[in-house]
Amino acid sequence: MTDHYCDDLYDTGNDMIRFPISRLVCDPERFRDDAKEVMASAGMGAVYTACSDGTELRSITAVHKEEILTRYYDPYHKEFEDAVENKIKSYGKCLIIDGHSFPAVPLPYELEQDRNRPDICIGTDEYHTPPEIGSLLYHYFTERGYSVEMNRPFAGCIVPMKYYRSDTRVMSVMIEINRRLYISPDIKKMPGYNRIKADIAGAIGLLD
Repeated sequence: MTDHYCDDLYDTGNDMIRFPISRLVCDPERFRDDAKEVMASAGMGAVYTACSDGTELRSITAVHKEEILTRYYDPYHKEFEDAVENKIKSYGKCLIIDGHSFPAVPLPYELEQDRNRPDICIGTDEYHTPPEIGSLLYHYFTERGYSVEMNRPFAGCIVPMKYYRSDTRVMSVMIEINRRLYISPDIKKMPGYNRIKADIAGAIGLLD
């Protein structure tokens, strides 16, 4: 479940916020409130209690869960919110690139179990992703020979809650890379690593 090497793959010289710990400890891409998070019913809200195969990861008290959220989730989102706010003050808008990877074969917990997975998944939000951004990325990657799908196997993109569905100056799009493009099953970089890194940089460059 690790986004192997994504901190390097998406490092294009632009400002980057990198979550410092495993999502098995705390997942900042989930809603803080389990009542709003669809994956909480599978034990994968902001604080996981289940493994990717559905078995128990840990049993946790409400107090311990809140300690984890306070220690990791809240500071990350404060940093994220502040970074977006600073961009708006400087430029009048902000574009968030939500960078991830995904396994070639669906993990048991995933809602989408189709094994025919694309090379690239572009995740959008109807409020925060201008259609031209999703279209630009789709055509950019397909022109380079990748198979690309919109919002499959994963959909959506992250936005700070302060601006979520309330401020169109905050734009966001998710780029998900199939790990078969750049790492082997034993997590070693493959020859395609440098190519996909360069193509990610090119895609982000188009959006600057």
